[in-house]
Amino acid sequence: QNILKVLRLQIIKRVNMNVAIVGGAGFIGRHTARELISHGHTVSILDIDLSNCHGFFNAVEMESLCLMHCDALDYDMLKSMLGYNARFDAVYMLAAISDSKENLADIPHAVNTNIMSLTNTLEVANDLKIPRIIFSSTVWVYSISPEVDVNEESSLYINSSDHIYTTCKVACESLVRNFCAVKDLDYTILRYGIAYGPGCHPDTVMSRFITNAINDVPLTITGDGNIYRNFLNVDDHARGNYLALCDGAKNETINLEGPEKITLTEVAERVKELHPGNVNVEYTGQRYGDYKGKVVDNKKAAAILGWKPTIDFETGSKTLYEYIKKDINNSTAC
Repeated sequence: QNILKVLRLQIIKRVNMNVAIVGGAGFIGRHTARELISHGHTVSILDIDLSNCHGFFNAVEMESLCLMHCDALDYDMLKSMLGYNARFDAVYMLAAISDSKENLADIPHAVNTNIMSLTNTLEVANDLKIPRIIFSSTVWVYSISPEVDVNEESSLYINSSDHIYTTCKVACESLVRNFCAVKDLDYTILRYGIAYGPGCHPDTVMSRFITNAINDVPLTITGDGNIYRNFLNVDDHARGNYLALCDGAKNETINLEGPEKITLTEVAERVKELHPGNVNVEYTGQRYGDYKGKVVDNKKAAAILGWKPTIDFETGSKTLYEYIKKDINNSTAC
């Protein structure tokens, strides 16, 4: 296995690739860009809002990075930006409305963004002869599988979807496979676990619980607290994204899931351990269409990519707590 892993990495490193990340200014996108650059690749980030990139990358990284203001819903703009530079070897498609509440707050906008931005990226990739697309899906698609223990071959029943986000991602996966089959493009679909780490979305459960604890606001748990997540640190996300460039990942769907099952109650208990003050917990009704959790198999990622998660929940949650606490203290000081 170690020999295969070395050979796999040598294949990726043999050629310095020119890679685009559509929606790359987001949390996972920025870390993916950094990971790709660290392995010698040139990266272009295309996003409608690039503000999160300013100050994130150091001077050395910026030498291999191009930032492009681009709305993926505007086909002509997207084609112009992706056609501006030398031909790309691959494009990562990360642009989406990923927050579950945002998907419900403005459904037409969510559907349009999640599906049409992908459609435009596929069409532009074909027009510009970009040979590879890597699409960011989610383990939320397994919410429509009747099985608890799931893998990439598990059956998904779209009629049982009860959330816009799940429906969009399942539709997008099918769109990628169908389009690439017709146009003879290579693809990789990565089903992401729930991302966390310094700089993650403030409304993710870990960020919200930590922020509330520091601000002396009760932690609100939806349902009975038994809903669970296998949280995946963003550094493990980025490493999986980089490794997905290997030839073995072409035309495959691959899970990138976190290392351990953590219930919402356990998240609250961990925040209590991290925060020295008194932490109150409240329970409310279950959120509509919430992902209840599945046992997601990572064996395929290990076999094809040589990937497995390396940052456990205890370590990652402490790092996130310290980051948010410092950020809040700095804001208060200002």
